[in-house]
Amino acid sequence: MKHFIHSAAAIMSSFVCLVSCTEQESDLLSANQSSNNQLSIVTHTREGETPIASVYLFNANNAFVRTLQTDAAGDYSSASASVKLPEGTYTLCALSPNDLSHFQIPETLTPTSAITLAEGQAMSDLLIGSATTTLSDGENGEVDLELQRKVLELSSITISQVPDGVTGVTVSIAPFYSAIQFNGEYIATDPATVTFTLTATATDGVWQVAPEQFVFPSVGKPTITVTFTRDNGDPGIYTYETESAFSANNKYNIAGTYTEPLGVTLSGGITSQEWPADPVAIDFEFDETNAGNNSGGNSSSTSEVPVVGQLYNGYYVVSVDAINNNAVLLNKSKITDAKDNTYEDILSNITKPQGATGNWRIPTVTECQTFLSAPSTPGIFGDSDKEYYYCYNEGALNRCQAEKSSDGNITFSLMSLSGFVSFVFLRPVIDISY
Repeated sequence: MKHFIHSAAAIMSSFVCLVSCTEQESDLLSANQSSNNQLSIVTHTREGETPIASVYLFNANNAFVRTLQTDAAGDYSSASASVKLPEGTYTLCALSPNDLSHFQIPETLTPTSAITLAEGQAMSDLLIGSATTTLSDGENGEVDLELQRKVLELSSITISQVPDGVTGVTVSIAPFYSAIQFNGEYIATDPATVTFTLTATATDGVWQVAPEQFVFPSVGKPTITVTFTRDNGDPGIYTYETESAFSANNKYNIAGTYTEPLGVTLSGGITSQEWPADPVAIDFEFDETNAGNNSGGNSSSTSEVPVVGQLYNGYYVVSVDAINNNAVLLNKSKITDAKDNTYEDILSNITKPQGATGNWRIPTVTECQTFLSAPSTPGIFGDSDKEYYYCYNEGALNRCQAEKSSDGNITFSLMSLSGFVSFVFLRPVIDISY
């Protein structure tokens, strides 16, 4: 597995002052303002999960103020803490569990600081809640934070009917988010791949591993790659693009079957379990057309020539110029951390599809409207039914809003924008020739 961080215990001690569970009220002094405004914080989770969290406070300038820890109530359904602060606007980011030694935390904290996996560490469970509140002088306030799980669990992987002569089986799954911000937003750059080595069981032809490994959600629909190693001959490599993304707060059991004698067909199922709901099965099949460098496991959604609204070599097709054999493709994932001085570097580092004739770019308002208004576009909506994306309108940077109604319909609107902001996503497009 690709690991992405260093231990946080020593780093955190240099800048974080934790308030003990019994120390529920403390003072933050200010030379110019009264610090008698009491802010009460309540954290809660779904039933059965710990509501205790470390709460990081940031001021209106997104500068780190302090950390405090909530203490569970008698019925353990919620946890609370209070702190006296000067008047002003504050952002609160609550993280649970309190032990973040599995993660690397930057020395300078802001709500958009990245939390990444520490080098040599396995991912642990992680719940995050975030909110913004304003305290007026002489007034008290209360903030209610719901902690939401931000990781998923890869519970088990089984490959059956593995032929004699196969000496090793590995399964890789990619791409997954590699980091998350303190405010709970995922970071799509430098996506991660997880790889597992399976072990032959006592049952002939069955190889298995039960990693029970936490990972961040997938960036769009992940690809599963199964590799057979043989002492004599080249390895057999088979890939499948899942029909849906792997989302947080779910457990996944992945099962594949190698069938003979008609060529090579790999079939099986992925079982998804939401904590604490019952499992939901997602079935898939793929065969010899997925061997080697072929991509995409659903041939009905991957066309041989670009077709608007379908996948072409794994990329969603935004538009097609059939006369000149040109097309515009959409990047497979959205980028959450683009800024005025970084977005060009981000775009230059994204792998280009075959046939690209230019560089990745911010879409025009027409292109943005095309892929945002189509229900078939993968990866548009995350936890919210309303998302914002960058676009260019007559040479000016704007933001497009896509909002999904309860019946699945999507409405599109255009809004002005003076620069890059944290709540707008970048979903670049690229021109290709085919």
